[in-house]
Amino acid sequence: MSTLTPKLKYLMSSLLLMACSNDPAPSVDSSDSQAPHSDVLEIDDARARVSRPPHANSAAFMTIENHGDQDLVIVGVKTNRSKIGELHTMLNQDGKMKMRRVERLVVPSKSEIELKPGADHLMFFELDKAWRKGDEIELTLLFAEYPEQTVKLEVE
Repeated sequence: MSTLTPKLKYLMSSLLLMACSNDPAPSVDSSDSQAPHSDVLEIDDARARVSRPPHANSAAFMTIENHGDQDLVIVGVKTNRSKIGELHTMLNQDGKMKMRRVERLVVPSKSEIELKPGADHLMFFELDKAWRKGDEIELTLLFAEYPEQTVKLEVE
């Protein structure tokens, strides 16, 4: 009798299948939005906010669709345009909306999440320089059990 959990069995099987395959990884670039697209993951309407002095921070928003049978768990975000990238949500505390860092954002299977102002979003601190309208930013979404996905977005 095996002592491996179903999740670990799935992960090991997936790794073995990838290691034994001679097929190249499928492209995830969409021709119209510069955002990742695969059979499982699709990212649309990716954009970032202009940074405003004196704050050296910005935020990014997008819609992330999960066409797969497993939930996708985003555990981080990074870009070479800032020192710190975080996942954030908004909470109502004592009648006031407060922004809070979270450890993960879940994209349910066969569903989507919308990262938007006043809700779940991505935050960037200690920017390399001001993010101005029209700048193109490249960021990478980090997943718990899914390959990293690079997203190109424009600052609005």
